[in-house]
Amino acid sequence: MLKLEVIVEVHQLKRQGFKVAAIARKCSLSRTTVYEYLEKDFEEACRWVDNLKIRQRKLDPFQDQILGWLKEHQDLSASQISVGKNLTFKR
Repeated sequence: MLKLEVIVEVHQLKRQGFKVAAIARKCSLSRTTVYEYLEKDFEEACRWVDNLKIRQRKLDPFQDQILGWLKEHQDLSASQISVGKNLTFKR
C-alpha cells in the first residue's frame, strides 16, 4: 500500500473511533508513526510524500560504483558492499 493511502487509512480509522494502539496493530505501524500521521492533514501528507520521491539518498553518490560491483560480482551481499564502500571512500 502506498504511504499516502496508509495515512488516509489511519485518519479514517481514527474517525471511526479506533484508539491509536488498535490503528497501529491494524496498519502494522508503531504508535509513534500513527501519531505522526494523525498530525498531518491531507495537503501536508501529499507534500511530504512528494518530497520523499525526490530527496537525496545516502548512497546516491555511489550508485554507479555499486552497480558496477553488482554487474561484475553478482553474488555480493549488502554487507560486502557496505564494507567495500567504507574502505574505498574512506579519507
